Amino acid sequence: MANVVTIASFNEPLEAEMAKLRLESAGIEVFLSGENARILEPGLGPLQLQVSEEDEADARAILADQGEATEDSEQAS
Repeated sequence: MANVVTIASFNEPLEAEMAKLRLESAGIEVFLSGENARILEPGLGPLQLQVSEEDEADARAILADQGEATEDSEQAS
């Protein structure tokens, strides 16, 4: 990836990994900056989710989409 942009930051590694997998499943190449540093030194600040400039808009839209409510969740309200 030549030109990358940070589209999100996460303090929780699990949340970062879930977002990364969501983008990868959509065919977007993702880099998680700080991932290796946190293995060596836990608590080293936020993980940054990065994608190429060309994929930025699609990646942001995917992460912003929380999905549609299902009938079960609507009935529970």
